[in-house]
Amino acid sequence: MMNLCERFDKQWHFIPGEFASFTEAALASAEQVDLPHTAVELEYNYFDETVYQRKFSYQKALFWRSEFTGKQVWLQFDGAMADAKVYLNGKLLTGHRDGYTPFEVQLTPHLLQGENQITVVIDGSENPEISPFGGQIDYLTYAGIYRNVWLKTTDGLRIKNVQAIAEDVLHDEKALAVRVYLDQVVPGNYDGELVARLTTVDGRLVAEHHHVMSDYQGRDDFRMTGLTNIRLWDVDEPVLYRLEVSISGNSFNHQFSTRVGFRQARFTPDGFLLNGRRLKIRGINRHQSYPYMGYAMGAHAQKADADFIKTTLKFNLVRTSHYPQSPAFLDRCDELGLLVFEEIPGWQHIGGEEWKQGAIANVDAMIQRDWNHPSIVLWGVRINESRDDDHFYERTNKLAHSLDPSRQTGGVRCHTGSSLLEDVYTMNDFVLNGGAVALRDQQQVTGLDHKVPYLVTEYNGHMFPTKRFDAEERQHEHVIRHLRVLDASYADPNISGCIAWCLFDYNTHKDFGSGDRICYHGVSDMFRIPKFAAYAYKSQCDVSDEPVMQPAPRRSRVASPVRR
Repeated sequence: MMNLCERFDKQWHFIPGEFASFTEAALASAEQVDLPHTAVELEYNYFDETVYQRKFSYQKALFWRSEFTGKQVWLQFDGAMADAKVYLNGKLLTGHRDGYTPFEVQLTPHLLQGENQITVVIDGSENPEISPFGGQIDYLTYAGIYRNVWLKTTDGLRIKNVQAIAEDVLHDEKALAVRVYLDQVVPGNYDGELVARLTTVDGRLVAEHHHVMSDYQGRDDFRMTGLTNIRLWDVDEPVLYRLEVSISGNSFNHQFSTRVGFRQARFTPDGFLLNGRRLKIRGINRHQSYPYMGYAMGAHAQKADADFIKTTLKFNLVRTSHYPQSPAFLDRCDELGLLVFEEIPGWQHIGGEEWKQGAIANVDAMIQRDWNHPSIVLWGVRINESRDDDHFYERTNKLAHSLDPSRQTGGVRCHTGSSLLEDVYTMNDFVLNGGAVALRDQQQVTGLDHKVPYLVTEYNGHMFPTKRFDAEERQHEHVIRHLRVLDASYADPNISGCIAWCLFDYNTHKDFGSGDRICYHGVSDMFRIPKFAAYAYKSQCDVSDEPVMQPAPRRSRVASPVRR
């Protein structure tokens, strides 16, 4: 019998408060909702951000189905903010304390052959034992089951994950190193066969591998070699392939499919190299929030943001500030050729040992979820703008390199002379404040006597907040400040590039922003409508890509910017 994998998003019952099992009275008063869902819809501005910082409960009935017979039944949650507990018929099965990475729960053997009640309790409070909490953070973490939920079935042996690392990318004959992570859910004899097929996205077979499986070890490694006529994934031509892995035997059958790309990405002291050629990074920071709905926007909106970044505004990299973002967003980055710098949740604060263990677990979860995305070129394994903590960050870097030896690590800081434990010195440089200097020399920042791989990860933003409806003179200065940093970045061959702060205006805590719970730091407003500064970036594309002629506010003493 084939395994199930279907959305489990429709017709949940939702009610404020904590309910391990909904009573008839609770069900009668519950609101029926579909996922993704935000627990509280906030006003555009001047709201009380504490209204969602409490507990909420979701309930959905799951009826026994014939397809469950002889199978293991699972629920997978793609994202629930922030501290989630899952109950089946009133019995606690699992908890998950990271609001940004997926988790799953095995329902077998607790399912009844009849009606079953799935209850999920979400605690939206800012628990200081969970990253990114513990200090003040300049963004909101909207409570709710804000990504999809999936109902799945498997046999007693399943493929839990597959990692594919492209090798010899710049040679005529390429290779793919594959790690298949197996999960023996039920003891048994699992001798059988593993088959791997590498195809184009339209199904044309490129290579095939198979071998006998015996003596279950939890992981099965092999290489697909001698791969010819492979087209590289690049920002201009993002060619993708599909890797399908299946295992089968007398008592089990399972398939796993993932997309892969062949590319080489390296940050060096001489700049960033993609497939051996120098590419100046022109990037933007993105929060995944939307007005009113917070995080709870589906795949279409996530993909539209990626299109907006790459196709409309012509950026070539996005940083997922300051947490792992939607799989749908990353999938679209793969398809568009939009580079990604992905980082773990956090904002300045480092907690105690329990907190640190949670952050280390976040590194593990982020990399294992996303290691096959060719768009991702850098793992962020440091809490954004945090102080040095060498022992902590030695652990996060070691884990990242052990999980994924193919990618470099970075860690965004805002302090000069910070310990360089990562592969790339990633720095928020806010030196530009109307003066003559747009970016500092990297050795002035690092305090080192030599050049290192260097990437500016934030600039402008809070230094000159600008509303889309501000006076023209202010909007013009906003444009010029962004262009000045771009000029400084292009003029320095030892800087890999710059990532502007930020893509959209965003809601925030009362301690930040402009007093109305909004940070007007974006080159677009919250509704994704560009400000004039957005066209400073669009104008940097090649004229063969798209001619850009956008009227901008006038100020006669400043010359018009030159297209690069």
